[in-house]
Amino acid sequence: MRLPRWSLTTWILLALGLGIFTGLFFGEACAGLNFIGDIFIRLLQMTVLPYVFMSMIANIGGLTIDQAKLLAKRIVFVLLGLWALALVLVFVLPFSLPDLESATFFSTSMLAEPPKADMVSLFIPKNPFESLSTSVVPAVVLFCIAVGLALIAVPGKEKLIEPMKLASKSLSRVASFMVRLTPIGIFAISASAAGTMSVEDLTRIQAYLLMHVSCAVLLTFGVVPLAMSILT
Repeated sequence: MRLPRWSLTTWILLALGLGIFTGLFFGEACAGLNFIGDIFIRLLQMTVLPYVFMSMIANIGGLTIDQAKLLAKRIVFVLLGLWALALVLVFVLPFSLPDLESATFFSTSMLAEPPKADMVSLFIPKNPFESLSTSVVPAVVLFCIAVGLALIAVPGKEKLIEPMKLASKSLSRVASFMVRLTPIGIFAISASAAGTMSVEDLTRIQAYLLMHVSCAVLLTFGVVPLAMSILT
């Protein structure tokens, strides 16, 4: 018996609805499905940084000097626009969340100083392989940009660029296969969440869910297409 040839979006929506129904029906028994959801998320993340590493160096290194200058000018405008939008969202979105009144209790963690963010290590990699292993994305991106720019003027760069492009295509194929497993991951995550979350918990996070969906729609149908049109 063959499964219906529906689109991936249809399977995802069906898995989401079935997962919520399963979680509501079986309750806490679905908590163990969170393990499958964690596996799915890790499989999706597995190829991201290697793909960024390979594709950025190969694509930037394959440019000419004139193309690199033109792309740099456009990227500056896009980055400034994205930073401005991020700052606006950081200051505006908290006003969409309702005030939450709760009791306060003493904890020893209140006396401990919060860890300070090391901005230098976040953006400047002293060891790019360590940044790759710890998923420090800004440091990895900066390293790839530096290597790609240096590669533009290197004679015989095609000998390095072509294997990296092949590696990027192979990683892309792996990622596309993992995306096909999305309905399974969505079912496990939604069933586990619906089975372990109470109605009170859902009402507390509904404002966050609406805010998250609104931001996702804005980025998907507004910011990203606009950025791509400017760059291309």
